[in-house]
Amino acid sequence: MSELIVLGSSASVPDATHDTVGLLLRGSHWAVLVECGGSPIQRLDQFGVGLEALEGVILSHHHPDHLYGLPALVQGLWIGGREASLPIHGPKQALDRARALLELMELAGREGMFPIEWRPVPLREGREVGRWGEITIRSAPVRHAGNDTLALRFENSATGRAIVYSADTEPCEALVRLALGADLLLHEATGDYAGHSTPAEAAEVAREAGVAHLALIHYPVRGVNLEAWRLQAAEFPGPVSLAQEGDRYPL
Repeated sequence: MSELIVLGSSASVPDATHDTVGLLLRGSHWAVLVECGGSPIQRLDQFGVGLEALEGVILSHHHPDHLYGLPALVQGLWIGGREASLPIHGPKQALDRARALLELMELAGREGMFPIEWRPVPLREGREVGRWGEITIRSAPVRHAGNDTLALRFENSATGRAIVYSADTEPCEALVRLALGADLLLHEATGDYAGHSTPAEAAEVAREAGVAHLALIHYPVRGVNLEAWRLQAAEFPGPVSLAQEGDRYPL
């Protein structure tokens, strides 16, 4: 069975038990990283994902906490003997920054290195990002203070289950449409900042979309009562949880 695993749940400033936001989509013989912070190779190894099993990376946008681990990932895969190409998907703005980061580290187009395939995703609702096994990923542009940002919907054609990840965003109708009827909405809950959402706003998006379960992610972890933060989303009529490192959501 395919599943979505939480690798990191924190907003931009992590702590000892919460890492910056990241997800791992895993099937029986393949895996896809969603966001690329932290120590990606270590994270993959924690869940038994081999270096050749990684079939892609998806970046929601270009901010550092969502892609700062990319040079370490590419270098680790190369030194580890990877030969297969690595597709990296995301908005063109994010891919341009990611490419520049690899060039700065002299990891772009290095002789003898596996190829990197840059696959820009247009900022239009319903665009297919890719298909892995029985999972299709579609996207929608969301509102993140003028930054090109994509929310993602993971849907299993065999089970009919769907999970939506909001990425960083204010509440917006495009996200509601993307999340309609999903089994789970992983919605950011950074707080009352431009381009972000409060837990109460995440709850309203989940209610409008008619999802079954709301899990808050990309939330502040320092100096915050996390249970009180979760309870701010209590207006949602279904279950509300805080996404935690290691959580597994079946697809």
